[in-house]
Amino acid sequence: MRQLITDALIVTGDRAAEPYVGDVLIDGDRIVHLGDVPPSAAAGADRTIDADGRVLAPGFVDTHNHGALAGTRIGEHGIPVSCEMAVRGGVTKRICGVDGLSPAPVATGQRAEYAAQLAPLDGMAGTPGDPDGDDPAGGGDWPWLTMEEFLAWHQGRSVTDLGMHLGHSAVRRTVMGNLDRTADDAEIRAMAEVVRREAPWCLGLSTGLVYNPAVYSDQREITALVRAFNEVKPGALYPHLRSESDDILDALTEVITAAVEGGGGYCSEHSKIAGRRNWDRFGEVAAKLDDADGSVPTMGNMYPYTAGSTTADALFPPEVRSGTRAEFLARLTDDRVREFAFEKIYGDGAGWDNFVAFCGGLEGIQIAGVLDGVGDDFLGKRFSDVVLAAGVTDMESIEAHDAVCDFFLHNRGEVSIISHYGNEATVERFFRRPNMALCTDGLMPGPGQKPHPRSLGSFPKALRMARELGIPLKEIVHRIATLPCRFLGLDDPVLRPGADASLVLFDWATVRDANSFDEPLIPPEGIAAVWVHGHLAYEDGRFDPPHPFGGRILVSPVS
Repeated sequence: MRQLITDALIVTGDRAAEPYVGDVLIDGDRIVHLGDVPPSAAAGADRTIDADGRVLAPGFVDTHNHGALAGTRIGEHGIPVSCEMAVRGGVTKRICGVDGLSPAPVATGQRAEYAAQLAPLDGMAGTPGDPDGDDPAGGGDWPWLTMEEFLAWHQGRSVTDLGMHLGHSAVRRTVMGNLDRTADDAEIRAMAEVVRREAPWCLGLSTGLVYNPAVYSDQREITALVRAFNEVKPGALYPHLRSESDDILDALTEVITAAVEGGGGYCSEHSKIAGRRNWDRFGEVAAKLDDADGSVPTMGNMYPYTAGSTTADALFPPEVRSGTRAEFLARLTDDRVREFAFEKIYGDGAGWDNFVAFCGGLEGIQIAGVLDGVGDDFLGKRFSDVVLAAGVTDMESIEAHDAVCDFFLHNRGEVSIISHYGNEATVERFFRRPNMALCTDGLMPGPGQKPHPRSLGSFPKALRMARELGIPLKEIVHRIATLPCRFLGLDDPVLRPGADASLVLFDWATVRDANSFDEPLIPPEGIAAVWVHGHLAYEDGRFDPPHPFGGRILVSPVS
């Protein structure tokens, strides 16, 4: 099909060219004319879209997304729910396998166990199993073990393109399970071999140093795995820091050192500073990031909000979370373990990211996901509401802690949270950094879910912020469309004849987020149309599902 887009404000994405008014002709999945379209070519168009002066730019890249599993579920508009949320925000490429928690590799006997860990963050790939059985998340039905097999399963299940990072926790599980200790030399060599085997199908190495089992690793292990990845292809380290609060500087030093010594680049994932007592440390954090930029290629990403979202597992100290999922949940029924966790949370919390502390208490932790049909009454409420409902008024008492543990167990651990830790000034400072890309870090909505508004709002909010802060249009488009592709080693999306026709049309004067923490699923405003490889998937609030789904797998070249 030949499509003519007229009267567009063309922003190429190269950061240098000034926006200019022109026409664009698409033939199939490619741009064939840009700016001045010959009348003879325009006359043969099958469809004409009047841009009416709105911005036409390369499609955006969500550099940190959790939609590879539950996001494949078909939503009410006939496309996968992850793709529906993506294209509403102008996103045409999603990067998953983040926080060290890629769905592959996985050992044969660990599918059910690993699926249960991923469920609160990434949802489930298929039909849930028996909620009272050993496989409530249905992982036993996963048809893959390796990343190559996972991507083969995923092919045809997405409208937007998908790239995967290789997850440190996934790799560690295949060698060591969920053991609470550092790896020995033989185990590190075995993990490095897994990394070398899986790297060809991945874009980089991700780690989540607050999640099991990567939380039990040390810098030596991380460095070895970064080095193994870079023996196969150039790849950056994409870490969720061990601490984004009190110990953020030491945590940054750990991963930047691993990236430099491992020979790869470094990405500051979902950049933030958590906790009121740490907000004035932005200068120190920025200085460390700038120093890294002098040693290795660097990029940052962020969602422009003062709150994050993750699994409620992170509320508990790492020592409590080791072993199998069943062992973790059983451990929380032991009064001695509960007391140990209580003392770590409200007493000596050093050495781990204490979410209760940096969110200012249970009032700062909102419930975003529960076991469907069990904890629904508390969706969108705070953990302080759970405590009050249990008849407890002292939020720092052991009784309050017991109420939290009981709620977590009652929902079989399938609880996700929104952590209100930040302030707007810090968000703006990160947002102004010239190498800062964007992400949603989006958890997929579904039964028992009231997700963070970033899933729909991150990119429209970023455009609104750029407009209000005076960041030039050509710069913000570069940062959310082109910069990530270049850093990840993907094809350059800059608009030119011959370029891929994955595009977004938006109104620079009005584009904005329209949702909130209380109403997270309200669609944004000002995103007029989205093309994925030339297919007009979204226009004026309406979806047109392609048949078959044409999302491509994004893989960077091997050295």
